[in-house]
Amino acid sequence: MGEDAKAMRAGDADREAVAAILREALAEGRLDLHEVDERLARTYAARTYGELDPLVADLPATLPWQEPPAPPADEKPLVLSAGWSSEKRTGAWRVPRRIVAEPSMSDVKLDFRQVPSPPPHIDLEVKGGMGSIVLVVPEGWSVDTDELRATWGGSVKNRHHGPAGPGRPTIHVSGTTGMGSFKTRGAYFYE
Repeated sequence: MGEDAKAMRAGDADREAVAAILREALAEGRLDLHEVDERLARTYAARTYGELDPLVADLPATLPWQEPPAPPADEKPLVLSAGWSSEKRTGAWRVPRRIVAEPSMSDVKLDFRQVPSPPPHIDLEVKGGMGSIVLVVPEGWSVDTDELRATWGGSVKNRHHGPAGPGRPTIHVSGTTGMGSFKTRGAYFYE
């Protein structure tokens, strides 16, 4: 954040966004009650973004004014076709707003644990065959599978269906599983 942005005046909604992140950190055991009380007092007294930023700098969250600009409307989706060999994305990869996964004969694995700056909403379209799709998602992320249909004996196992934490993304999944499966796993998943 540049010096000009740090000097910009914060509003009530900005202070409430920081307070929500601090309360979430307390619930997760990242901060103790004394630390949260101290930071909340500073939050509600803050006048600028520059005063709010340090209060959550050591927590895994992105504030609304820190989010990267929306990608261009003509951004192409990432298409992963797993024919005879598996497709996977791991490490610090760039996540687009739209992903199409086609696990026809093999598997697709999307590991979001080290993604540096994901978009707030990710659309994942599944065009299932006989392969499976596995998403490894960090704590606080949400995966919405309401529009994903299991067909031809396929299955859907989603452990991340609750609301996303403050500043955390939601992955909206649509399409069909075919004969394969769709699963989500947590951040502590080991191969």
